[in-house]
Amino acid sequence: MYKLILLYQFLFLYSSLTAQKAEFTIYGKIRDEYTQQGLEFATVSFQSEQGKFYGVITNEEGVFIVRQMERGHYKISISFVGYPLFTQELQLDKNDSLYFYLRPQATELTEVVVTATESKGLNSSTQIDREAMNHRQPSSFSDLLSLLPGGISSIPNLSSASLVRLRQAGNGGDEYDISSLGTAFLIDGHRLPTDANMQKVVQISSGTTDSHDNLEFANKGIDMRAISTDQIESVEIVRGLASVEYGDLTSGLIKINRKKGYTPWDARFKADQYAKLFALGKGTELKERKLTLNAGLDYTDARPDPRDDFSTYKRLTGSIRINKNGTFSRSQLYWGLTADYTGSFDNQKSDPEVTLQREDRYKASYNALSLGNTLIIDFLGRQLLKRIEFNTFLSFQKDQIKQTKFVQLDRDRVIPNSIEEGEHDGEILPYKYTAHLLVDGQPFRASAKLKANLEISGENILHRILIGTEWSMDKNYGRGQVYDINRPLNPTTSLRPTTFRDIPAGHKYAVFAEDHIRVPIGYHQLEVIGGIRGSMLFNLSSRYRIQNKMYFDPRISAQWNFPGIGQSKTLYVSISGSIGWQTKMPTLQQLHPYYYYSDIMQLNYYNLNPDFKRINILTHITDPTNYHLKPASNRKGEIKMDLSYQKSQLTVTYFKEFLNSGFRNSTITQPYIYKKYDPSSIDDSQLQAPPDLADISWQPDTILGNHSRVTNGSFLGKEGIEFQFISPRLEGLKTKLTINGAWFRTTYKNSEPVFYAVNKIVNNTPINDKYLGYYDWIDGSEKQQFNTTFILDTYFKPLGLTLSLWIECMWFNSSRRFKQNGRPIAYMDVTGVMHPYTEEDQKDTYKQWLIKTFNDELFKKTTEPFYMYVNFKASKDFGKFLNLSLYVDRILDYSPDYESNGYTIRRNVNPYFGMEITLKL
Repeated sequence: MYKLILLYQFLFLYSSLTAQKAEFTIYGKIRDEYTQQGLEFATVSFQSEQGKFYGVITNEEGVFIVRQMERGHYKISISFVGYPLFTQELQLDKNDSLYFYLRPQATELTEVVVTATESKGLNSSTQIDREAMNHRQPSSFSDLLSLLPGGISSIPNLSSASLVRLRQAGNGGDEYDISSLGTAFLIDGHRLPTDANMQKVVQISSGTTDSHDNLEFANKGIDMRAISTDQIESVEIVRGLASVEYGDLTSGLIKINRKKGYTPWDARFKADQYAKLFALGKGTELKERKLTLNAGLDYTDARPDPRDDFSTYKRLTGSIRINKNGTFSRSQLYWGLTADYTGSFDNQKSDPEVTLQREDRYKASYNALSLGNTLIIDFLGRQLLKRIEFNTFLSFQKDQIKQTKFVQLDRDRVIPNSIEEGEHDGEILPYKYTAHLLVDGQPFRASAKLKANLEISGENILHRILIGTEWSMDKNYGRGQVYDINRPLNPTTSLRPTTFRDIPAGHKYAVFAEDHIRVPIGYHQLEVIGGIRGSMLFNLSSRYRIQNKMYFDPRISAQWNFPGIGQSKTLYVSISGSIGWQTKMPTLQQLHPYYYYSDIMQLNYYNLNPDFKRINILTHITDPTNYHLKPASNRKGEIKMDLSYQKSQLTVTYFKEFLNSGFRNSTITQPYIYKKYDPSSIDDSQLQAPPDLADISWQPDTILGNHSRVTNGSFLGKEGIEFQFISPRLEGLKTKLTINGAWFRTTYKNSEPVFYAVNKIVNNTPINDKYLGYYDWIDGSEKQQFNTTFILDTYFKPLGLTLSLWIECMWFNSSRRFKQNGRPIAYMDVTGVMHPYTEEDQKDTYKQWLIKTFNDELFKKTTEPFYMYVNFKASKDFGKFLNLSLYVDRILDYSPDYESNGYTIRRNVNPYFGMEITLKL
């Protein structure tokens, strides 16, 4: 890292010295007037009165540079597909920076893009425009991920939470949710909140029959089902390094820009086997006031199984966006306001006719209101300060989970109702009862960001400097886990009713600075972006290691652009590389977990007379807070090559990521001392009431108990190669070929030793009551996949017809579990003292059983061989107002049976089909 910093300092010094030369250079940027986004590949020309001509193409940020210009009066022309020709006359006589804003116009479609395209920037990212989204016909944002390199289509499943996993093979389970939690979603520049979400039924263990953890995403990031796509204009998915402007992330960044400016009434109806969708939108422009108003409404009704009326998902979204442009002195002003509502509702219940009049219900509702505000000032003169941007964001959610469960016990269970530490008598739960639970969450987020763009330019050098600061506050004002403590959902729960509003708010503060340098070297050009971001958490107890500590993320990217190759200069090559760190802070619940209640039975005296029974319980209360918890940090690096020849494009990227501090729930063991009463010392014949504890003999005893604690114990390693090839459209066939693909290798494992309980009884004594092994084994796996998607799209302009054929090939998909060393490195005895595990311990009557053995079959690599899906999509325009689309995914497939470990695996593939109608008025 130090070598990178020295290299960056050298480039800065070199560019500063070069910038002292006084020659005539024009720097400029072309932006969309409504979205404020830079326009890539815009053609800019300068023509002097003497007829001298200068021409240039903007880069991915809409920036252009014209060097060695002569003083004089110039006519400037800017052309870009979908925008009217822009012309202006200016007197140019010295180095200057120019800004131009183009307003889109309704034009006839001359080309269609049915898939995502790779950016030619310094870091790998994918651009998805409106046309590609229309052709994909998504039900929610998660459907768009199949357009990424390495993505593959799937049947939309709106019956469970949809989490994003970028550049990842397989799924390592809940202990690797840092992948989705560490992906930031921004809509119109405002980040969607995740850190105060605590909506989870914690009494029910994940993976059990009664759990609904597939619907719950607390501490897991964004549920993409809740993001409607109908008002989206474009999406950028940054898989490589993000700018230091963006923090509190590890995996990636998803930037969503919604429609702005005039649009006709747009109504969309979609239907398939699983869902019905209706969306309506309109954009209005008041030209005299330079103001636009956009509004949209979306409703989705989904049933995972059309035959099942007892499991449903519904979504309702609404959005209003106001944007206004103006001028003040030599400044261009832009103001934007967004107001949004999102409601999503999961409802599951059992069929009373199937379950003997027993009806279990689970209903989760999510209601979110948000208000965003953006103010941008562009300074049009030659001053150092070029832009100031300030945005604020407020979000409030009303989330509820309501669960009803019929509980039927097979033996006596003590009511887990003690809320104070110490001894108390226990009560027995009834054998049958109905439990009701409410999880009431009210997450609130407030954030503000201020940033400024500076420019220092010379004859051959341009420094584009970004500096800024950011603050956010997350708080949950909900009532928390609310239920009758005497009728719990889980009769063996170790938790109690809790209140979310008692958890202190989480405050984050960050500062960032970045320099974007362009250095011409002969006919070549070197482009470097270097920056650093510092982030910290405050409003925590001084006991937290993370409190008020600044964590720094240095990031640097570079790109070498070669001059045009060949006689006609039609081959262009650029090579990019980057390395840097991205850090995610813990969530509120990870910092402030639920207290753990350990109820130990000291006496269980049974008498035929129920009035003489007595049960005595000792309750220990444990605070599982990990005060040494630190942020998760991911080191990302990649090398990328972009090649274009005439209208063909090829992008190839190799990446490697290293994250060894991911959040996970680790088992923590500690001894519990209690009184072990002897029921045989009770004289039954003398009882007139429950026995007095003072008259019962007892002896002290100790057991080892477990609870979970959030630690930095997960390792997530990602490595792979991504590629995309786009051919020119063959005029005779009106067809274009796009090839997307990727090879991913993902490593999932623990990064810290773990406790493990051995379920073995020796001499009527459970081993885990006396000793607990501490193992430095790799409990994880390595997963790989290699897939390619071939897309043939045909566009017949006279007919208004677009056809596409998608051939998705999964060449292989493999998984290998790491071999585990079953010999512990240490063990904890019943007093809580740790001891190293020695050769003598292997001969001990009890401790020898701490060595765990494994079947070698568990560690054999399994590979799923080649399979292929063929998808077909068609879209037809009927005049200017009606479009009809249909799609059939997996209309054909090749997925033969295969052998694995002596078993025949049969792969069944079901087609997915539907249709869509779009009206524009």
